[in-house]
Amino acid sequence: MGNEAGEWIIHGVTWDDPKCIHDVDEAVEYINRVGFLSLFKNEIPGFSLEKRTVAEYWWSDDPVRDPWRWRIAIAKRHDVLYGKFFAKKAGFISKKWLPVFVNYRRDGYDFDALFEDEKAPIKHKNIMKQLYPEAADTQIRKILK
Repeated sequence: MGNEAGEWIIHGVTWDDPKCIHDVDEAVEYINRVGFLSLFKNEIPGFSLEKRTVAEYWWSDDPVRDPWRWRIAIAKRHDVLYGKFFAKKAGFISKKWLPVFVNYRRDGYDFDALFEDEKAPIKHKNIMKQLYPEAADTQIRKILK
């Protein structure tokens, strides 16, 4: 999305473009396939939800075709995360890729070491436990009960 002469412009594709994402299910499938995706246009050509959807449907309030509404539906599914992950810009990360992003932001620490060195609060441990219950160790489970 760009601001051109004081007007916000969405840059998208046509409905029949092979790159076009038509609904929330296709968006989730694509994000899971590529691992992560910004919401709006960025420095990487074509690598955003904006650049893979029809511009006219943004903010149309059509729950099926409006990519702005999809972000809420995607967040409710819990298999793709929505947030400001890319230099304070909104985007999506698949659950599979989340550990890669988190480890990068932790400056090389894995989560358990970060928590043990008291550089992560218990609320972050709770989030990790919810997202990856199979990875939570027994001692932490006892603390969180």
